[in-house]
Amino acid sequence: MARKSRIAGAAEAAVPEVRGIFKAGIYARLSNEASGEDTLETQVYFLERFVESRGDMMLAGTYSDFGYTGTNYERPGFLRLMEDAKRGKVDCIVVKDLSRLGRNYIETGNLIENVFSFLNIRLVAVTDGFDTGNGDGMGAMVASIKNLVNDVYSRDISRKIISAFRTKQRNGEFIGMVAPYGYLKSKENKNRFVVDGTAAPVVRRIFRLYADGVSIDKIVRILDGDGIDCPRKYRYRIGVTKSERYKDSRWGRSAVRTILTNRAYIGDMVQGKERQELCNNVPKYHTDKSEWIVAEDTHEPVVDRELFFRVQGILEERQREQTERREKSRISEHKEENYLKGYMRCGHCGKTFNLSQTMRGGKVTRVYYCRGYQTLRSAVCMNKDRVDKAEVERFVLGEIKGCIRQMLKEGISVDGDMPAERESLEAEVRKAERELKGLDVKLADLYQDAADGILDNGDYLLMRKEFLGRKEKLAQERERLLREREKCGKAGRGTAEARLRNWLSAGKLDRQMAECFVEEVRVFKGRRLEASLLGRGEILRRMEG
Repeated sequence: MARKSRIAGAAEAAVPEVRGIFKAGIYARLSNEASGEDTLETQVYFLERFVESRGDMMLAGTYSDFGYTGTNYERPGFLRLMEDAKRGKVDCIVVKDLSRLGRNYIETGNLIENVFSFLNIRLVAVTDGFDTGNGDGMGAMVASIKNLVNDVYSRDISRKIISAFRTKQRNGEFIGMVAPYGYLKSKENKNRFVVDGTAAPVVRRIFRLYADGVSIDKIVRILDGDGIDCPRKYRYRIGVTKSERYKDSRWGRSAVRTILTNRAYIGDMVQGKERQELCNNVPKYHTDKSEWIVAEDTHEPVVDRELFFRVQGILEERQREQTERREKSRISEHKEENYLKGYMRCGHCGKTFNLSQTMRGGKVTRVYYCRGYQTLRSAVCMNKDRVDKAEVERFVLGEIKGCIRQMLKEGISVDGDMPAERESLEAEVRKAERELKGLDVKLADLYQDAADGILDNGDYLLMRKEFLGRKEKLAQERERLLREREKCGKAGRGTAEARLRNWLSAGKLDRQMAECFVEEVRVFKGRRLEASLLGRGEILRRMEG
């Protein structure tokens, strides 16, 4: 027993020394549902001090998420951390406790036992005393228990919150963050609305204008021209919302339409339009109208019911007319995919350039237009030019082909952005090298045990032969993996080059090309176009993704 303990213990103790200094990424998370938890800044400070105190770690990055529940793993900070871990920028993840990593037992367990293990990532949960670098089986069991407790706790809390919210909604109590424009939350009861004397007249004016036949776009221009703050800017100005991104907001179609269709203005509370049940792993979704929770006459109305429902009738009639016109023109049969959706911007006001596809007299017109000019005219932008979709696509295709020619001329290298197969081989090579170094440590300890008289000569020779045999097999496996990795690299370069040459001969742009090459396309007055393309490293990464 003594001999076994001596050898195994020496190998484990040497792990940090063999791997050297760990590149630690600290991760902090705070839910917006939390009550009484420490702040995000406190977590980060605590973890930074922990890493600084360790001789086997150096801080490689700080990652955090605020307002994300532990049952949701689609968090920006966490996803960025995992991406850096896959790329080798981080090989140790440090959290305050396991619940910061996640509160879903199955997902967190899979993350620790499979994903981190495969990527050779060390995980340290400081206050839980958990460290995968110790190779402690008991620690893994404790971690599983803690994850299960966190999961059960999260689901229990979620069920209680959902039940309480449903009861409030049925009682006509508001459970949202911000009252509709035209109302404020009551200071005496935050679940009730009171009329906002400043904004309510604007709401009435919007309803009257639309009932009198004024279009939504014209209403937007009237309100903006009169210097009336839109809902987002108004809430920022009176301190209801704090985010500075709203301080320069302006009226738009969606803001006016939202007001025109909100039953809150006739005194009714309508809630439950969106639902999310974390306890049952149900993501956020829009509910059917039949599932909405409606409580009538819960607060003072801003608009009388007759005017409100007259407006709803006009909205429905105009929607029906638009649908009939589209069906009659049969434009749906001739629509083309908007390959540059999300990439088109006005070079003057920065607003998006939307695509319009219409059909009149059997002729299809496809043009991009500035959303800023379309909505608010010269108050926002003077760029009233419309540019043909085919013209834009030809221009962008030409820019992409120029980029491809330059890349082929300089030569293709995929070393910086490994495909999944090569990344997997890279991880196996590192694992084999670690095991080889571990065997060297064991051989050294074996010799020392024999010199100290702990092992007799027969045992020493037998165990030495076993270790040397394992070392030889590992060395052979490492060489095989290195050859496979090299082949994969050559294949990756060949595949990337073949794909680029295929695109070079393409006759038209497609969505995949846009996603791999385009950063932004700007349209200026006179229909002048400018395209910003991504760097070669990012292009290759997107091609492999």
